[in-house]
Amino acid sequence: MQDHFEESYIGKLWYIVLGKDKRSFNEYFSEEYGFTLNDDITDDQLSYLVIKLIVNVFPRSMTDEDRDKVDTMVKIRNLKENFRKEN
Repeated sequence: MQDHFEESYIGKLWYIVLGKDKRSFNEYFSEEYGFTLNDDITDDQLSYLVIKLIVNVFPRSMTDEDRDKVDTMVKIRNLKENFRKEN
């Protein structure tokens, strides 16, 4: 089961966004925003939440942290494109 998660879209997205944090998406959203995710959330819905609530940065002057967040957004976009091609 663990191998399947690591190869899934959500598993790869988790690694990009919360891999250093180690909380699950449900733990993160529950603790930071006060809601949990339904089991039937789609990849697109989760990507939207991640980008809007975790990564969303469009600053006028870029700090190193902002560059890291933009890099994360690029990784998410590439992940989505790769999974769409595979499926």
